[in-house]
Amino acid sequence: MPRPSQRDRILDAYTDLVVTSGPETVTLDAVAAAAGVSKGGLLYHFGSREALLDGLLERARELNDTDLAAARTAPEGVVRYYLRTSFDQPATSSPVYRATVALIKLATTEPRAAEATRRCLAGWRAALTEELGDPLAADILATVGDGIYLRAIVGDSSEGIGDALEEVIRRAGS
Repeated sequence: MPRPSQRDRILDAYTDLVVTSGPETVTLDAVAAAAGVSKGGLLYHFGSREALLDGLLERARELNDTDLAAARTAPEGVVRYYLRTSFDQPATSSPVYRATVALIKLATTEPRAAEATRRCLAGWRAALTEELGDPLAADILATVGDGIYLRAIVGDSSEGIGDALEEVIRRAGS
């Protein structure tokens, strides 16, 4: 596997710091140190704190779009893909999960991160609605998946729901 570019290492470091320390503690110096680059190297790729945020927002959008595309072509269907990956992604700390957690944490203080998060959530609700044909059932299942993610952020496994996914889907009207 190719080594990540310096730009990717910087975005990885920024994401990790936001996720582990919270956005209010993240400085450009801390990001540079965590990425193993000089501050000048960081500023070459991201000329400001705003540019770094822009980079993370763009990455999160790309990861979400890729995940949505995978769901739409998954043999198991969007509903099962969405709920399954709501468990799998946190368990593996996948890039899309880490980017989503970073967005959620940033959304508390950054309106653009809140808007990006809402766009991602809306994309999933639309995909679920397309498959189910019922916006309420789609919203219920989206909320279940969101709750699984939220529980994972605070260290709860949601294993009871995981053990009964088919029953959850059935009861939600799929």
